[in-house]
Amino acid sequence: MVEPSKKRKGSSSQSQRHSKTQETPIPSFIPSASLFSSEEHRIRYTNLFSSRSIVDPKFIDMDFFSNESFECIQAFQNSNLIPFMSLKLPVYFELVKAFYSNLEIQEGTLISEVYGIKMVIDQSLFYELTQLSSEGVPFESTLIDDWKYEFSVHDVRWLVCTNQADMTGRLLAGSLAFESRILHYLIVHILLPRSSNLAQVSEEDLIVMWAFHKGRQIDWAHLVQYRMHKAL
Repeated sequence: MVEPSKKRKGSSSQSQRHSKTQETPIPSFIPSASLFSSEEHRIRYTNLFSSRSIVDPKFIDMDFFSNESFECIQAFQNSNLIPFMSLKLPVYFELVKAFYSNLEIQEGTLISEVYGIKMVIDQSLFYELTQLSSEGVPFESTLIDDWKYEFSVHDVRWLVCTNQADMTGRLLAGSLAFESRILHYLIVHILLPRSSNLAQVSEEDLIVMWAFHKGRQIDWAHLVQYRMHKAL
């Protein structure tokens, strides 16, 4: 996933996540100019995307968890997220950046062009590629109105932290209880990856963790597309 436009530093390491497999082998290096069918597209890529960082893709290995009984894994299964989080496909970084540099999102349909090939990914195809559920509320990283009377940052901290944790100031992953720390790790490294502040528990992290704890359903297809839009 490309970092949001205001976050262009760093990358995390480890495993692989998604990008559609190509039938024809793609060379390891493609001159940037050859990715585009117009000079306008090439200039936009050069000015805005060529130096952008891509978060190294990761995936969840269910074999590792097969003999364990972590509650967070059950929560992911209940939200039908395991197929998405388990995707392990090759990623071509230049093509990802070219895809984003040409990307438009129109009423849930993704439209882009890479290497002269136009792609139109409607909601049906997006589901087929990601296997993400479109059920639930359209969460966009901030607290939604339907949850405002139930959600309290203070109460959620008590819910996810150890008894010795400081309930004031910045919250770090080291203050989380064991299960919550695993949940947070999987959120920030795989489900909603970012390249910096991985040890910090943001308010968005707390909301997502609260939703999992309380069984609240999120429209994950909507949220992933929202994050894609933020990266433009």
